[in-house]
Amino acid sequence: MYLPRRNSLGWRYFWVLSTVIAVLVIINFIWSTLSFRESEYNRVREKASIITEQFIATRSFIAQNQDRINNDSQGNFEFKHLNPAAVGRGVGDLLAERTDYAIKQTRLNPRNPQNEPDAFEREALERFAQDSSLEEIYQEDDMDGQSVFRYIVPLYIEESCLDCHGGEAGTIDVAGFASEGLQEGDLGGAISVVVPTDLTQAALGSFRNRLLLFSAILLVVTLSVIMFVTSRLVARPLQELTNRVLEVGKGNLNADFGDIHAYGEVDTLSREFSDMVAKIKDLYDNMERKVKSRTRELEAANLRLTEGKKSLAVLNQKLSENSRLKSEFMATMTHELRTPLTSIVAFCELLLDEIPGPINEEQQENLLDIKTSAQQLMLLINDILDMAKFEAGHLRLDKENVDLNDVFRAVRRTMSSIAYQNGVRLDVSAVDLPLVYGDPERLRQMLSNLIANAVKHSKEGGYVHIYAKADNEFAAISVEDNGDGIPPELMPHIFEKFRQGEDSLKRRRSGTGLGLALVKTLAELQDGNISVNSEVGEGTTFTIRIPFAKQEGGLNDE
Repeated sequence: MYLPRRNSLGWRYFWVLSTVIAVLVIINFIWSTLSFRESEYNRVREKASIITEQFIATRSFIAQNQDRINNDSQGNFEFKHLNPAAVGRGVGDLLAERTDYAIKQTRLNPRNPQNEPDAFEREALERFAQDSSLEEIYQEDDMDGQSVFRYIVPLYIEESCLDCHGGEAGTIDVAGFASEGLQEGDLGGAISVVVPTDLTQAALGSFRNRLLLFSAILLVVTLSVIMFVTSRLVARPLQELTNRVLEVGKGNLNADFGDIHAYGEVDTLSREFSDMVAKIKDLYDNMERKVKSRTRELEAANLRLTEGKKSLAVLNQKLSENSRLKSEFMATMTHELRTPLTSIVAFCELLLDEIPGPINEEQQENLLDIKTSAQQLMLLINDILDMAKFEAGHLRLDKENVDLNDVFRAVRRTMSSIAYQNGVRLDVSAVDLPLVYGDPERLRQMLSNLIANAVKHSKEGGYVHIYAKADNEFAAISVEDNGDGIPPELMPHIFEKFRQGEDSLKRRRSGTGLGLALVKTLAELQDGNISVNSEVGEGTTFTIRIPFAKQEGGLNDE
């Protein structure tokens, strides 16, 4: 099975889904465990309630039959000491001998010391005395190192209880105890039950272990299926497409896109790239043939220079023709290269705006990658064409009074996606400066080149900061990053054409080497300049100085 590369789109997609599923499995494990635990303890509470009701029923039966117990067949009274309290105590003792359960009669001021309430029972009795609506109190507890369930219900004075506990307080009742002087409905005491929870704890542990095993198996199977589907439908096609595009970027125009097994939008993208590379290859072949043809003509013209003015005139005519053909070629290349790239960017934006229909997060990520790559390729093409125009003397600037905030907003719109795709934060600070005098489109192009250069040499998680401040009669526009920095030995050459910060045979980053040279040229054409300050490992700051617009007389004069 194909495994996506680390930090690739497929890898991130897999780990996001894995994290979500793992969290859901953990939540389900916790929720199921708590639900089972609650169910088990409800069962224990129900069991304790039934035992208590049976115990109270026994007391009630004894209370209702006191006359039959204490009188013989002739009606002679003889107290048999089988009142409800005595019977309840005997039943509790027998239950304790035969089971692990314990049942106890208790009250705040007991007649029998064995009925003295413990801390839990005393607190419950006080709550029953304060709130007569309470029907039961229960909780988990630990007694003598054993986990138990405590359950207690109140007992209220009934008519049958008044013989012993009613009447005038202090009167000696038939059992020989002083009466408490209670009335019907008063709190007489409580029945406390202790239920061991060893079996409950064992059942809970067994359920937890089974659920944990099932959750682990479910997680492994689900992640395996996700990895297989992600690799087959997303990661592998995108990686193959990326490899072909990188080959094209290295100059291999014979890269084959036909063997990429892709589906849906990725398949469409693969075909579009194949068509675009075919057009570029055709343009390149035509350019090679034209260059060879013109080279032969120039060699012949050099041999005819000695023929005099007539030969020189012919040669000049041919050179003019060459210049015309070069201009035509550049115009053709501009159209042929920009048109498909513009179409790609436009289609990406249409899909991202969900005009044809909704897209999922994975498709949105793929479209952002495509759009960013197309924009980067457009920047490279523009640099090459503008430098060619400058060398031919055809580069023109349209100067006007410019608000740098407008330029900064345009740059942020076009470069944010490129920075985001490279994991770099782009910060653009608002400007509080007078208007500058320059070409707004060229200013945007200069800043875009500097930002692209900064992003290219920044590590994932880095930042690029754009800001401006006054410097005498100039606006100093700075592009600051915390990337690799420029080695001192390369500083004198960074503004030269076709020079990059790494050896051409070993460099890891793409580019033509024209970006900084073009920025320097455009700055000087606008009566400004550019400088750089860099420290290896700390970052680099490029500063463009553009003159402020003159206040008197309106616009600046060129």
